[in-house]
Amino acid sequence: MKKTPEEAIKLLIESKKQILAFLKKTLDEDDSLNYRTFGTNIEDYLSPEVIKIFRKGGFIKKESDYVEAPNKNHFPDFELKTTSSLALDFKSGNRSRKTGNRWVSTNNSNNDLGTLNSWPKKIGKFGGDNIYFLFIIYNINNKKREILDIQIDPFYKFLGLTKTGVIKYREKDGNLRPRDFYKEPLITSKSQFCSLFKKTIMYRSEKIIKKHRKILKSTDEIVCF
Repeated sequence: MKKTPEEAIKLLIESKKQILAFLKKTLDEDDSLNYRTFGTNIEDYLSPEVIKIFRKGGFIKKESDYVEAPNKNHFPDFELKTTSSLALDFKSGNRSRKTGNRWVSTNNSNNDLGTLNSWPKKIGKFGGDNIYFLFIIYNINNKKREILDIQIDPFYKFLGLTKTGVIKYREKDGNLRPRDFYKEPLITSKSQFCSLFKKTIMYRSEKIIKKHRKILKSTDEIVCF
């Protein structure tokens, strides 16, 4: 019988202690992983460990059972093809943030979780319930290098909301932003995400239109010689 994405995720969650121990060992042994490089390089280490877990659990038996991302821009980082295509993307956030020459503690990494324009295509391919994030919470600064936690959940559970009730995003490119590290999920279902997604698209579009109207109006006042 073919296994399900839910069974695969259940195995990963049951393997959290193994993954945490692996990540801590990797950080201890590799000095090149610092606050600048950890977020982008750790997926190169993590993917083989995930493959090992899925092999042991019977989800992977041959090379064609999975796909690893060929580059950093590819989505997802890991695709398990034996469960009707489970998309697993590796994300991470640092509990420390450098401000000038000073390190401060932060509750939100504000990293990119995909653009508003890209999500319809991702969901169209994998479905909204088959896309998961494996999110690593770490703390690296000038005094500490430690792995704090990993969280494994559907992608929408990591998204933050603004005070106006739309999904948090960066205005210039529409990149979605995460909720605070240890805050309870604000979006708990695919249907809730879809409703908020449409609302966010409309909200951002209206803001852009108003801004462009203001720019166009200001050009009327320019005197050309």
